[in-house]
Amino acid sequence: MTYEAFKRAEMEGWDARAAAYDVYTGKVTTAAIPTLLAMAETAPDKRFLDLCCGTGRAAGAASALGAVADGIDVSPAMVEYARLAFPLASFATGDAEAIPKPDDTYDSVICSFGVMHVTSPAKMLNEIARVLRPGGRLALSHWVGPPDSALFRIVFGTMQRLADMSVVPPSPPPFALSSEEAMRGALEAAGFSDVSIVRLPLTFHAPKGRFPEHFRAFAARAAVILDKQSDHVLREIYSDWEAQLEDSLTEDDQYHVPMPALAVSAVRNN
Repeated sequence: MTYEAFKRAEMEGWDARAAAYDVYTGKVTTAAIPTLLAMAETAPDKRFLDLCCGTGRAAGAASALGAVADGIDVSPAMVEYARLAFPLASFATGDAEAIPKPDDTYDSVICSFGVMHVTSPAKMLNEIARVLRPGGRLALSHWVGPPDSALFRIVFGTMQRLADMSVVPPSPPPFALSSEEAMRGALEAAGFSDVSIVRLPLTFHAPKGRFPEHFRAFAARAAVILDKQSDHVLREIYSDWEAQLEDSLTEDDQYHVPMPALAVSAVRNN
């Protein structure tokens, strides 16, 4: 299965979210960048790639540290925002499963939360190994899946029960690499060693009564499912979410929902 419809929907979804990315998604994902920069041993004059770069924050931070930074994203709109925000880095559109760079180009590659948005994580990891120099470092972040993630347990568990999945394009499993064992195995199969994995205690925030709006702006992959549902089904999903999120409300009527992530580093074998 090629998942071409899923791939197209992902690109269109992130294009549509580019203007608001830093307001919604970036509020959570940016917290992983300092850890990834350290894991990648980012330093002056090193060649650095921010893969699935979004609005370019990791590449921008790397260039501020003196690295020679590139960013690649499938979304043209994301790339345009990145170019405007971080002129010291170089950005281009491209496919993470066919990286448009020569072999042995980079000292380090970061991929912040891109794994669940490609059709084949194995192809992506093989491509990262190809463009890394021998001994180069990969640092990536990836969401922990349910049941250990309260956010994804609630949102995806409810959609699996209530959504009409027959109208949704087939897609690869989003959490196939969400366990440390699966991630380590995939990296070793792609030619990496010295794998190190830590957990990051990230949290999703939204005002009471506006969780669906914020989550749909946050997550392009979930929106692919939600955009295909009838108004009746959406009301059922949103009501179910609200009931399950009650325990996550703070005194100031804000949802604070845990969504931990893995931060992973590895070294390309010689």
